[in-house]
Amino acid sequence: MKKPAAVRSLLYSGDLLAVDLGTFAVKVLSMKAKERSLTVIGSASREVWRELSGAKTEEEKSEVYARVVRELMAEHAFKPRNASISLSGNTVILRFLTLPAGHEFSPDAGLPPEARALIPFDESEAIVSALPLDSAKGVKPPRPEMMLTMAQKKTVRDGMDVARKAGLRPAVIVNDALALVNAYQFFEGKKADETVVLAGIGASATSVVVLEGGSPRAARVVNIAGAAFTRAVKREFDVDLEEAERLKLAHGLSVPGNRSPEEEAAAARVARALKPAVKDLTAEIQRTLDVFLERRPAGYPPVRRLVLAGGSAELAGLAGRLAADTGLEVDVFRPIVNTAAKDGSLGVIKLPAALAGPCGLALSNTLLRRWGQSRINLVPRKARRSAIIRDVSPGFWRLIAGPAIAAAALSVYAVRAVNTVNQETAMEQSLEAATRKQAEAELRFEAKKKPAAPVKRVENPFAYLARLTISGVFGDARNTHVMLNGDGTVFVARGGRLYNGDEEEVAGVRSEIRDNSLALTANGRVYLIDLPK
Repeated sequence: MKKPAAVRSLLYSGDLLAVDLGTFAVKVLSMKAKERSLTVIGSASREVWRELSGAKTEEEKSEVYARVVRELMAEHAFKPRNASISLSGNTVILRFLTLPAGHEFSPDAGLPPEARALIPFDESEAIVSALPLDSAKGVKPPRPEMMLTMAQKKTVRDGMDVARKAGLRPAVIVNDALALVNAYQFFEGKKADETVVLAGIGASATSVVVLEGGSPRAARVVNIAGAAFTRAVKREFDVDLEEAERLKLAHGLSVPGNRSPEEEAAAARVARALKPAVKDLTAEIQRTLDVFLERRPAGYPPVRRLVLAGGSAELAGLAGRLAADTGLEVDVFRPIVNTAAKDGSLGVIKLPAALAGPCGLALSNTLLRRWGQSRINLVPRKARRSAIIRDVSPGFWRLIAGPAIAAAALSVYAVRAVNTVNQETAMEQSLEAATRKQAEAELRFEAKKKPAAPVKRVENPFAYLARLTISGVFGDARNTHVMLNGDGTVFVARGGRLYNGDEEEVAGVRSEIRDNSLALTANGRVYLIDLPK
């Protein structure tokens, strides 16, 4: 879902910086994207091929790139910010595949087996970015397609390290071909319905991409480009590379007739030297187009346009020679943008074809966020999100500063209010507990002051035994009876028992005739009554 224009302008600063790490030169392009304008702040480039040729290790090459980028940033006062980085086309691999009918690609589900089979190195050492494509035009039944962009983790890490050493934040990493596609999609969107061939002719390689309906459908990187043209001139004239490069740029493939005989002769020799290399380039462009057409129906509309970009695209006579060799209409792609003068005024300019790729590279940073669709990016998600968050527009921060400060103050007040309430509640609970303890202590003190209640004595039911007297003793030594009298009641003690006058045994009482007394035992107590002498 696309964000409204006002939201986009608030959220994103629009600062765009492209760093093209080429094998011949490093290019830096600084731009400013607003809602209705794209302004070039400045650009700079520096040749690095000599220093790279002297570097013995990948670490040394990385140091060369980082130093040159850092120096270009300082010399031209480019503000450090998020950077979109283009790696050499040979280090990033593009592959296209057709998926089974009805297949829906989900990034969370991982790559399908057909895609994993196309990764040319160990999957654990690869960074892969996948882009689902709609079904090809004219293919029935419709079958979705997919573009895979692959690079080794070390290659991506090296590119990110170059940016970081130069004080930049790596936000996007793609290759020359995808950067050129971004630029063409942005500036030529109105021509998205046609099928065109893009050729980014750089120094050491040419990226050839077939665009159908605005989406890339086939791509190849070939090693025929500006350096191959220069070497051909070098062989023809037997001169050093610098002189060969000068002759190439001075004459190209055209032989104008308004020059001196010596210059016309030199131009003819340069054109003759360049023709075989250009013919080889034409064959590679045609081969890429054939790979694309192999997956299309027989009645597919003919491809009519070839669009050139890159540092060698404006070589004199090249467009005409390619048009003659391919039979296609050939155009040179020069993005139309604004430029900022020193007095702050804006003017509309055409960028040179050499900056078409860096322009698309710079745009890839904002396209990733402003367009509601997936895009290729080899930067790991964590670093990508960090860069995007740090690129939020200063205007957005100014807008939310007041509410943010008010919210923070309200939060502090709320926390303090809650703490105050909690402290007051704790104090009240502490006071209640102290009051309760004091009341309990007072109750215990009052209880101690009251006189103890009299202890009720339990009446001894056998107390009458102590008041009995012996009224007579009769019987023999084996069976003695003792008559007792007390309180008007007659008792008889015999056989170890005590009986009342009704000859009923008195429960709980034992009798024992001793030498001089009668012992009555009841409730653990012994009552002795003296026997008459």
